[in-house]
Amino acid sequence: MRDTYLYRWSAEDARRQNELALWRASHLENIACKKAIEEAVRQHYDGAYLDDNCLGDVLQEFGYKRTAWVLANTLQQQEWDGRFSRQNKAWAKQTYIPSDQQHNLDFVVTCHSTVLDGVVNQYRRAYQALGLFDSHQCEPDSFSNLDYEGKVLVLSPETLNEAHLDPHNQLWLAHDGFGCSPHAIGRSIRCTCLGDGEQTRWNRTDFIGVLSQDYLPDWAKAKLSELGVENIPMSRADLEKTLSQKIESGWQSYAQDILSRSPQEIMEQADEIAAARLCRNELTKNVGQYSRDLLEFLNTIPEPLEYLRDRWVSEQNVDHKEEMNHVIWSLQEEYQNEAQMEQEMPDGMNME
Repeated sequence: MRDTYLYRWSAEDARRQNELALWRASHLENIACKKAIEEAVRQHYDGAYLDDNCLGDVLQEFGYKRTAWVLANTLQQQEWDGRFSRQNKAWAKQTYIPSDQQHNLDFVVTCHSTVLDGVVNQYRRAYQALGLFDSHQCEPDSFSNLDYEGKVLVLSPETLNEAHLDPHNQLWLAHDGFGCSPHAIGRSIRCTCLGDGEQTRWNRTDFIGVLSQDYLPDWAKAKLSELGVENIPMSRADLEKTLSQKIESGWQSYAQDILSRSPQEIMEQADEIAAARLCRNELTKNVGQYSRDLLEFLNTIPEPLEYLRDRWVSEQNVDHKEEMNHVIWSLQEEYQNEAQMEQEMPDGMNME
């Protein structure tokens, strides 16, 4: 694979930063990648069908990042073309390519737009197959608001070189450093890779954010345990599963106890039975609607169904005088309306 640095700024920016040599080398590589894509289309498109492996050699030679840069630039330069799908146009806009009309046209891929749209689809599927973590798996606003110390962080794919684009290289345990604080001047963070155990320092800006516990893979949990990290939080799926099992186990035990009682005792416990059934149905059918904090709390209770049942009954133990007055009033009004309608009906007609 070629290792020419992907320069992400314009020629004018490079001139100001005295980096024209970097820009020029990257620009020539962009043009070479563009030509490689065009050649791949010629080889893998027979006029009716685009080979599924059209981009295989291109990705092998130029890598995912430069290929994405060239394809995104092409769609941005041809935004007017309605033959590109809305999804692919939206994907292209996610990549910031500085305005440089004089040079950006140099690496616009030239081929039929419908075919090129298929090429972009292939690229996006290939990139997705890498299984990389992104902002969707991170805690909301974690970069700007959360302290990173002791957290599992997601290293940005943009920070990794092509040879290391692997989710095992993205997850890092933050130990310390000024960069752990979102408000500190210092940016450095000392951390350990959960993939291979490497220790190094990254800057806070190298990370996307804090990984949500719902997406922490088993291999990362094993590494955290090896590093001596205790009380590894459960994923949301595990929290829901564990709570559902506790609730169902509690219900089965409670049902057996109820069935062993006499009919008179069951009648006397009707409110309690109804409360237990309601709590069981709600927490097994709608468990996904409750916050992570509540699920964690309920999982700390040995018999959550029993506690919830008793609390529900106690919460209902209030004066129902006003509610009963309303029920009686509503029933009275209904009877009075029916009586009035019967009186107003012509002779010979009935309510049937």
